[in-house]
Amino acid sequence: MSRSAGNQLRRDPLLGYQVVIAEGREDRPQQWKASIPPPSAMRCPFCGGHEDATPHERLVLPANAARSADQMPWEVRVLPNIYPSLSPDFPDEVPASDDNLYTFSSASGVQEVIVESPQHITSFAQLPEANAVLTFQAYQQRLNAMRAAGHCRYVQLFKNNGPAAGASLEHSHSQLMATRIVPPIVQHELDASEAYFQTHQRSFWSDLIERELAAGSRIVHADENLIAFCPFASRMPFELCVLPRLRQADFGGANPTLLEQLALLLRSLLARVEKALNFPAYNYLIHTLPFDTFAQDHYHWHVEVLPRVTVRAGFEWGTGLYVNPLSPERAAQILRDSA
Repeated sequence: MSRSAGNQLRRDPLLGYQVVIAEGREDRPQQWKASIPPPSAMRCPFCGGHEDATPHERLVLPANAARSADQMPWEVRVLPNIYPSLSPDFPDEVPASDDNLYTFSSASGVQEVIVESPQHITSFAQLPEANAVLTFQAYQQRLNAMRAAGHCRYVQLFKNNGPAAGASLEHSHSQLMATRIVPPIVQHELDASEAYFQTHQRSFWSDLIERELAAGSRIVHADENLIAFCPFASRMPFELCVLPRLRQADFGGANPTLLEQLALLLRSLLARVEKALNFPAYNYLIHTLPFDTFAQDHYHWHVEVLPRVTVRAGFEWGTGLYVNPLSPERAAQILRDSA
């Protein structure tokens, strides 16, 4: 069979974007493996003992009343981002232009960095289990703190790991960005989820879990609480989606047991990705319910994992289509074999 005979144009069942799955059977997984960059010789501001190189902390876990602020010991530390894209000022009224062509408003928000260990560890998969769990506890606590503050509508939690994924420091860390707006892709997910519910009287996400479990070929992990799979219309090789099997829209409401299971599952999944691909750059992100939205019936919070093993080129930028040279079925098999 020729290379093109098995190619498919797949449509994402929720958001509608389209992906060309252009897999060549003669290809080998080794082509996706990354080269490991040499370690940095700079004095890392995130390492334990270098607290003087960072702004004052906003949260430290585990909590220790006897500890002095901005000093050891700590395991996970949350700091303001010293190079924010968003303004930390929140005027009572957001100024906006009245131009019907060029519109703008103030870009107010909160940006924080979650340092995941005092040790110079360079990937979430390499963290001790306790640090992985504390990291997710910090995510949830800071998200709920943003909710309580009342300035923002949405919190994006995400991780950039490696220069190709946008990280400027190699020490393992995540970020939080809280915005006054609901980002377009999140709003699109919410709208599409609601439309599906109105049409079918069922949750898209519950149906998705049922279909993926029934198919099996894209499943990487499934247990009684969580499912991880390579999406049908994966935008890039080894893309993963992690979903709670319980219908739950708000990540801030996940119970401690589920939060711990999620942290350890993500750590395990990223270890598989690193084993299969020789420590590639990657992003992961958490999509959750905006603070002022009720969508418990039709939305699920979820985690997306995006290994950076391909680059969008001219066709993708020009058409809005994605080209993925590895089928999600084959990617899932490789990740299952990497356990």
